Amino acid sequence: MRRLVIVLAVLLVAPATASARPVEDAFFNSFIPSRVDHLIGFTPTTFAIHPAGERVVPIKVRVGGRTHRIVFGNAAAVVGPAPDLKRMIRMRRYPSPEGVFLDRRLRGRERRYLRVRADLGRDADVLVVAKGHPACAAGVSRSAVRGIAAGRIRTWSAAGVPVPASGDAITLRRAGTGIERSAEPRFGASWKAPKGAKAVWDGGVSEAAAGNLSIAAVTSWSRARAYQATTCAVAVDGSAPTDASVRALSHPDAYPISFVTLKRLGKRGVRPIVAAFVKYVAGPRASDSFRQRGMLMVGETWPT
Repeated sequence: MRRLVIVLAVLLVAPATASARPVEDAFFNSFIPSRVDHLIGFTPTTFAIHPAGERVVPIKVRVGGRTHRIVFGNAAAVVGPAPDLKRMIRMRRYPSPEGVFLDRRLRGRERRYLRVRADLGRDADVLVVAKGHPACAAGVSRSAVRGIAAGRIRTWSAAGVPVPASGDAITLRRAGTGIERSAEPRFGASWKAPKGAKAVWDGGVSEAAAGNLSIAAVTSWSRARAYQATTCAVAVDGSAPTDASVRALSHPDAYPISFVTLKRLGKRGVRPIVAAFVKYVAGPRASDSFRQRGMLMVGETWPT
């Protein structure tokens, strides 16, 4: 009887031991639109997932009835004006471990082949001026704000705004790194700051907050909302952003920030890799990084 018990115990343990899998070394490629790069940063790279000097902890996921332990030995991110979702869709029959931090909703055909794996945050394009600027009361049209952002409209009177005390000339600031005049593509403007404008990290909000009435700051709501006591976000076609309208995506210039991959990932080992990467992106380490960089996170109380 004792021998029978021992045999049964071995049989029960054997399947669990046989199903244990070694750590899998994987790669993953991400695309980050330049409009949200300041909120994402280098978070989806190997150095953030497995920081130097810390113990490498595999990400454990269960896919297809099997438990996978995955380490991202190579996770890279590319930053550019807009992702090539058409290429992803064209290559859907040969899926690879890749995803996009998307700064808009998926559109018609895209929804057929792509899937939002993690809904991360909210933000909006805004035009900011100093408190007391005539544009705070007058607002601007959509064509005017697009013209200002692109550098085609260079005076307040041409934008349909009464001339402020600083004079008629607009001093344009665009949010961006400024490297080779690179700027975030907001209000339909290109990735390059127009001639005569400057690309600065906050988009010129701090200059407007200091009382410079000539400044037209084209930036994000995530940056501008901290300066509401000394600036105003100009109403475009009668609509000015608020936390409530940006959170609900009811403001015309608000957009979601999400992580998107192909809907169908095939059977070539891609599914567990994507599952592990999504688990990281939606997990506490990445969320802490997004939050510290100023992302207005979904489902959380936004800081005042």
